[in-house]
Amino acid sequence: MEIEALEKFLVIAATENLQRSADRLDTTPGGLSKILKRLEQELGARLFDRVGKQLKINDAGRRLQSRAVEIVAIANKARAEVGGSGQYLECRIAAPAMLQLLLGVTIQKKLLIHKTGVHLSLTSAYEALALRMLARGEVDLALVTGSVLGQLSPSMEAHSLGEASMCVAAGPEHPLAKSRSLEKQVNLVDILQYPFAAPRISPFCGEERGIGSDGWPENVHSRKVQAVVNDYGVLCRLVMDGELLAFLPEALVREMGGIILRVESDSINSREDLYVVGVGESNYWLDLLI
Repeated sequence: MEIEALEKFLVIAATENLQRSADRLDTTPGGLSKILKRLEQELGARLFDRVGKQLKINDAGRRLQSRAVEIVAIANKARAEVGGSGQYLECRIAAPAMLQLLLGVTIQKKLLIHKTGVHLSLTSAYEALALRMLARGEVDLALVTGSVLGQLSPSMEAHSLGEASMCVAAGPEHPLAKSRSLEKQVNLVDILQYPFAAPRISPFCGEERGIGSDGWPENVHSRKVQAVVNDYGVLCRLVMDGELLAFLPEALVREMGGIILRVESDSINSREDLYVVGVGESNYWLDLLI
């Protein structure tokens, strides 16, 4: 049983479609079909149920899938530790776009400190999907918040990456922010006099929770929401170029050059615990990051 065959099997298991798998692997459906048949012959078991041209992974396939994830991870770790400088190394991470913004640059720098020439591949996926991709072997790591740790399978291992503190953000020309300071203490009553931009969809889990999904205690302090925007790139632009406020992670506000408004209210303080998740106790990329 070859490692390369297991890697291709994991892609087929994730897509359950030979054409889509071939497109992803830059090969042909016929070539993948031969590899799959050879793998099934070696194991003495069918891994997929076939209905016409459709594939559906069966119980035997799912058992192999969980083992293949571990085997491929160990093989990749050996390649990284033993391979020469010309070895192509790719760290594949699935994460919500917000966590990529907050942690992507830090992770790349951390990886390059320990291994020169490594390629970082980031895939946008809300937390539940990121964990499914990790379980299927499509990625090496997943970035999530503490709210989904209960969804981790027994084979997954999570390590803390700290926390993200939320704050009220304003553009440099906003009436509440006109000063030379990048941070300003502001009364809650003054904050609530100005309109906000806010999403309906949680930036982490992707669920539609309505206004307040950004973490603002809407049931306690109702805001005047003038713009509903789920794209955080657009939302940040509205804050920086207009007179709208937003509830955003402090690190993101600093990166975009915004002004942090410190609100004098304990009910406004919101934090998200951040984690990196890998499969198995010997995950090479997880070991590097922690």
